Amino acid sequence: MPQPTPLPRDVAHAVAATPPRLLLTGPAGSGKSALLSSVRQTLAGRGLTVGTDPRSPAPAALVVDDAHTLPAESVLALAEQVRRGERPVVVATEPRPHRSDLRALLSAFGAHSALVELHPLSPREIAGRAATLGLTPRPEPIRAVHRLTGGARDVVDAALAALRDGTDPRRAAAARVRDRLGGGDPDLPRVLVLAGLGGTLDPLEVATVLGVDADRARELVDAARASGLLTVDGDVPIPAAAAVPAAVLGTHAVRTLAHRLAALRLDAGLLTADAARALAEAGVADARLAALLVTLADAAEPAQARTLYDAAIRAGADADALDVRRAEAAGLAGDLATAGQLTDRLLDRAGALPAGELAAATRIAATVAARRGMLGRSADLYEWLGPERAGADAPIAATVLLAAGRPGTAARFGTEAAAPTSSAAAAQLLAAGLRESVGGDGRVAMNTLTRALSVHGATDRTRLLPDTPEAITALLCLHSGELAHAGAVLGRATAAPSVRHRLLAAWTALIGGDLPAATAAADEFTPHAAEQRDLLFLHGLRVGLARRGGDVGALTAAWTAAQGVVAEYSVDLLSLLPLGELWLAAVRLGEADRIAHLVGQAQDLLTTLDEPPLWGATLHWYGVQAAIAADRPAELLPHARALGAAAETTAYAAALARAGQAWLRVLQGDADPARVQAAAESLAAIGLPWDGARLAGEAALRVDDTATATALLQVARAVRHPSAAPRTAAPTPTPAADAPAAPSPLSDREAEVADLVVAGLTYREVGSRLYISAKTVEHHVARIRRRLGAGSRSELISMLRALGHGAEVRQPATSGNGGISACP
Repeated sequence: MPQPTPLPRDVAHAVAATPPRLLLTGPAGSGKSALLSSVRQTLAGRGLTVGTDPRSPAPAALVVDDAHTLPAESVLALAEQVRRGERPVVVATEPRPHRSDLRALLSAFGAHSALVELHPLSPREIAGRAATLGLTPRPEPIRAVHRLTGGARDVVDAALAALRDGTDPRRAAAARVRDRLGGGDPDLPRVLVLAGLGGTLDPLEVATVLGVDADRARELVDAARASGLLTVDGDVPIPAAAAVPAAVLGTHAVRTLAHRLAALRLDAGLLTADAARALAEAGVADARLAALLVTLADAAEPAQARTLYDAAIRAGADADALDVRRAEAAGLAGDLATAGQLTDRLLDRAGALPAGELAAATRIAATVAARRGMLGRSADLYEWLGPERAGADAPIAATVLLAAGRPGTAARFGTEAAAPTSSAAAAQLLAAGLRESVGGDGRVAMNTLTRALSVHGATDRTRLLPDTPEAITALLCLHSGELAHAGAVLGRATAAPSVRHRLLAAWTALIGGDLPAATAAADEFTPHAAEQRDLLFLHGLRVGLARRGGDVGALTAAWTAAQGVVAEYSVDLLSLLPLGELWLAAVRLGEADRIAHLVGQAQDLLTTLDEPPLWGATLHWYGVQAAIAADRPAELLPHARALGAAAETTAYAAALARAGQAWLRVLQGDADPARVQAAAESLAAIGLPWDGARLAGEAALRVDDTATATALLQVARAVRHPSAAPRTAAPTPTPAADAPAAPSPLSDREAEVADLVVAGLTYREVGSRLYISAKTVEHHVARIRRRLGAGSRSELISMLRALGHGAEVRQPATSGNGGISACP
């Protein structure tokens, strides 16, 4: 025999009253009948006779279920029994606000009785029911059941039983809904279908669409809302019931209802976007519906616009006429594959397209190619289009062509007469600013690009563009050492920053030496950076972080992960930063040949553009560092000469040129401390503190006396961490034989550990030599690193070597103990 359902506290309290009087209300399947069964047992246990007929005077207690199914005279008789208060009365009913007899019953109970309303189950209550079935109530499955069922108790129980049995809870929930509808009012599925099509469940609308009288319509609206199959706050079918009513009715009946609702709503002008889409998906083909869907899509956000355009086509709109708008929406929503397919189809019939649609299709196709890392393909598209057909997009074409290294063709796309809109003005300023940055005055270029930002604002968020004014301006800032300006520019896009803008913000942190911020940003991007252009900047960022951290293992992993992008990318003016980092990684790992083709393309591009100082200085600085890393001073000279020529134009290039000369002198054995310090501080001043610290650190390794090496290391530390130490001038070196030994900043034990670490011993081997644990060695190394202010393991090794540690230590042969170098 099944156990009685436990009575909730408020129900138990009402049943314990003298006399018990209780009205239970709740939707179908909410557990009213189970509670009434327990109430009957409770009353019978108290010696009361229980009956169900309100007109019979014999029973001592009345317990009536499903009062909403009783005729009006029975309900009114029941209300009279409640008002008399002569015997216990417990009633359960579904809410029926349009029925006067049930309102009278509610009023009778409301005066001197308990009213208990049963609500849908909350996630916490569902978790409790799951536990009683032996399920572990994990949060996500419980939330999924709640979303599926809306908290309808019987549907929840069906879904939980399926989870317990290892079957599909969605099928089980839908089956429970089907069972309910199969044995009920045959008109109820029609009302639920109407709700699923976006109907408001207004009785007048229900009467018109279903062809019933007003009283019957009100009855059906009440029944639908009391079914437990609609959401509490929106009259929308719960997911478990979304497809069931239509399956019960059949396709023809659903389509008939949809056509009636569409005609009614279109005539009244009251069709919402969701309802219009649902009607189209239900098979309504109507010219007015199609036109409305297109209008709604034009004003919608990209993701919603895509579904609305598709619905418009199902409703009868011309698919070919919507291809441009569909491609734009797909691209803005991040679906480059669909955007590319649609523009290919458009360009295949270019001869039949109006000029405006052809220019738009070309712009979208060029944007898809640019985001896939093929700006050369974008340039090909605009060369094919030509200035005569580019129209108002001519400035966009000029920007693409110049960034792709085709200045002659770019010049042919002059300022086309176009409507003086904000988007047209922004495009013209962007093209002019980029052109000025390549062959004119950098200050004018920056001013022009900044004005493009101001005009651009939010006006072009509905147009797919090969790149944004924010990105191009920020890149020019990064190439010019204007890190604060880059941050400010990218900060303007905080309302909805794209992956590209966030990556460039991370690059700003990397170049400025804020490695923790850059690392945190890099860790965010893996799931999002799906486009090749973004992946190039992401891999360049990770390689740059690994290089600056001195972690060869991490550098190798980052370089390996970048190979797919390296193999596919084509160089353009806006991708030189990540290319430079990848170049240095390749040189460091002995795989420069794997990126030589891209380096060659970049150098050819700069040559074609007549060596623009603002853009070329950064790549040549990478070239200087690549020559140093490869220990090939001769390869440094062309880059040093290019920087020297650029120094006449920009202060940024002048600082890089001085640093390049200092590097060359260091490689030639002339590590003049004053020159090195000046160059390091110049690099820090133009936003390259890490580069300045590395220059000073490498110079420290090449001087003979410890005092000078220590002073240069202090310069490196001060440049990299300005608050860590004062920047005092490096001393003039004295012959090593005459120099007194500089006092060591380390204790004797730390000095012993340092000697062995520099020699390459593992923590275990160091501990074995010194008769201490590997963990103690690790603590010593951490203290040494803090004491010297080393920012990375490689910097620590450089500083220890400069202090003379490790010179006399001979590493013994290891026995394959799996030890890892304490500081590789």
